Amino acid sequence: MMKSQHKKLVPPLFCAGLSTVLLVITNFDRMGSNRLDPRNLELATRLSSCDSYKDLAGDIRVGHTLAGNIIFDVRACKADSRKVDPLHLLMQFGDKIKDEKIDYLLIASGGNEVYRLPKSDLDELAEQYRLGARIWALDHWPERLRKPTGERVFEEWSGGVLGVLQAQLEDLGVALRTWLANAETR
Repeated sequence: MMKSQHKKLVPPLFCAGLSTVLLVITNFDRMGSNRLDPRNLELATRLSSCDSYKDLAGDIRVGHTLAGNIIFDVRACKADSRKVDPLHLLMQFGDKIKDEKIDYLLIASGGNEVYRLPKSDLDELAEQYRLGARIWALDHWPERLRKPTGERVFEEWSGGVLGVLQAQLEDLGVALRTWLANAETR
């Protein structure tokens, strides 16, 4: 009699275990971030408290990777938002995560990693942005970016002021178009 009761429990326990495993697996996105991780809920709260968050009104996801870094993934933006608006939000978010112990921020679009920004560079850019040197922070963002493999994407410019500003502005445009290429507009 006791043996048949155990046999009756096996299928429900197996199904419960399987559904738990599937729930955990399906809550990981392509970038390795688990939506159920409480740290990710805290990051989402920090993101939504940024001034530019409502202006962008899109689908922006943030979360910790399995390696302990943070993802900033722009999936969709409002149709009337400017190309630079996600970068404003990234700078504000960078200031909100200055106390996080990460090596770099993964910058993604549509679930695909495009760039990496070392934490020390993110901290400097976000601090300058917060202090009011927004143009400086935006101009110097491209030269700090790395490919997912670690190589620099853009060079650091030197020389005459007008030539440097023109080159930085061109790099900024290319960096933004490349980053946001997979993001939808709504």
